[in-house]
Amino acid sequence: MLLTRDKVVLEFAVLLVSLVSLSWSADILAIIPTPSYSHQIAFVPLWRELSLRGHKVTVITTDPTNDPKLTNLTEINMKRAYNFFTNMNEIADSMTMWNIQESFLQMINAIIEEELSDPSVQDLIHNKRNFDVVIAEHFYPELLGFAEIYQTPRILIASLDTFGYVHNSVGNPSHPSVYPDLLTPFYPPLSFQERLVSTFFSWYTSYFTTYRNYPEKQKLMQKYFNTTTPVVNIMSDIDLLILNVNPVIQLVRALGPTTINIGGFRPGKTSSLQLSKDLKQFLDGANHGFIYFSLGSNIKSKDLGESTLRSIITALSEVPYKVLWKFEADHLPGQPNNVKLVKWAPQEQILAHPNIKLFVTQGGLQSMEEGIYSEVPFVVIPFFGDQEQNANLMRSKGIARIVNRKPFIETGDLKNAILEVINNPSYKNTVKKLKYLALDTPMTGIENAIWWIEYVVRHNGTKHLRNPIADLPSYQYYLLDVVGFLIALMCLIIWITILLAKLLLRGLTMFISILVIDKEQSKLKEQ
Repeated sequence: MLLTRDKVVLEFAVLLVSLVSLSWSADILAIIPTPSYSHQIAFVPLWRELSLRGHKVTVITTDPTNDPKLTNLTEINMKRAYNFFTNMNEIADSMTMWNIQESFLQMINAIIEEELSDPSVQDLIHNKRNFDVVIAEHFYPELLGFAEIYQTPRILIASLDTFGYVHNSVGNPSHPSVYPDLLTPFYPPLSFQERLVSTFFSWYTSYFTTYRNYPEKQKLMQKYFNTTTPVVNIMSDIDLLILNVNPVIQLVRALGPTTINIGGFRPGKTSSLQLSKDLKQFLDGANHGFIYFSLGSNIKSKDLGESTLRSIITALSEVPYKVLWKFEADHLPGQPNNVKLVKWAPQEQILAHPNIKLFVTQGGLQSMEEGIYSEVPFVVIPFFGDQEQNANLMRSKGIARIVNRKPFIETGDLKNAILEVINNPSYKNTVKKLKYLALDTPMTGIENAIWWIEYVVRHNGTKHLRNPIADLPSYQYYLLDVVGFLIALMCLIIWITILLAKLLLRGLTMFISILVIDKEQSKLKEQ
């Protein structure tokens, strides 16, 4: 009888827990349209954990996981968007911090047109579901049109840091002297010349956002979401900004209460992947250690210029280590005996191998994080976007050397950088310390992200936490009205002072004149 009673109590407890869990279940729509593996893979742990917690998650993605165990996760496959994200090597060669925004605006608009016109996405737009929150990638403010039609809270998420205009939208300080844009190569403290360039770039970005970016986004919103709400108003209603940033590794920035950093949640996310037998044998047999050479998912080693390839091949052939090179072709003319080519490999497992000596990378944020968490120092060959700033930060922290690629990579530069980083123990020791600092947090990044997403759902937004800075006009934020008033007041005081001085001088002159006249008249009388 007692056993039966205990069983009933246990079943009731399980039912109660299930009901409590169900009461917090949210219907979440996430749109990550960028056809880039590094942009997609950064968020996979978040969608997985949200779905495992009982939330229904619908993700528009170019790289679906297709995990049958995640029954609460629905993925809308947009892999064909990769057709618009080609020839990145060629684009990188002609790209500068001044023209990158225009170059990418045309590309991402084409991507969005392709994805929003998809029948599955059209069904989401026209056959409205009761989503509780909309999460969109930070490049695409027009995707917040989903939040407009569903009338739900809105969250922007980034696989790296974000741009100044996004920080401004939520009230985060974005002073160009302290917080240079991620598209610039600068990091604090900035020199006078760097502050000058950073300021002009900030002004240019504001102009571009207002007169080029937002008008294009407005057209897309009106076309696909049938809304005329200004994009600037939609951006000002962001409830949460999630950034894949760790201030130990990246720029230290003051943030408002509705912005969170989740950098550091990625270690171990692909622990189920294994090295192939052939690859494991190659790495295990690297008695003197090996170098991992990978330029990420967007830059293709096979498409590097002939001079650059020749220099890399020569440099790698002259170092006393095995080299694993992520190379997208089956054959490399002049391939050295110590070099093994792979089209793809589990990067985290490679970086965690005990024989690794060095990571040669393009400086993407995900590669940077994975290398640090695996305690591997770097040689960085930056190409575009945030990579140059990342490279400079890594060098400033003492964990990397930079090799310039323009006009092409020099054999001696690459070889010397490789040998310097491997043979100087300070690089390895510093990256170990940096890892400890980066991961010493009260909760993981993914736990932080989930808590805040659920917070947004529980309270139907975060308007009560909105930073008042976000609503200040620029002239008030930079105290231009106060400075103008003080300058006017000073001018008035100076003017009054000069006027009084003139009057005093005139009165003094008249007084002296009267004294002189009186004196002369007195002399005349005495005569």
